[in-house]
Amino acid sequence: MNENRKEFGSLIELILNNKVERIFITYKDRFSRFGFDYFKKICDHFNTEIVILENQINEENFQKELTEDLIAIIHHFSMKMYSNRRKQLKEVQKILEKGT
Repeated sequence: MNENRKEFGSLIELILNNKVERIFITYKDRFSRFGFDYFKKICDHFNTEIVILENQINEENFQKELTEDLIAIIHHFSMKMYSNRRKQLKEVQKILEKGT
């Protein structure tokens, strides 16, 4: 969800410059929540192998991680919504202050 992950951006840059042979990850969704297959295709193109250490996820862990991911998504978008409301409130307050 966070597009400004500094280390992730650095890793992508290294991959694009053919400086990474292999990436080790525990679960593929820890590398990228969404679009893992796109990253895999890019890595394949630049001869970078992605090694998934835990290919077998038991159902309980899967349910827990899925729940945590959904909560993170809801939190992310609710924070955006509250931030927009806060900005609108400040704009209204400025207009009211100028009017008095």
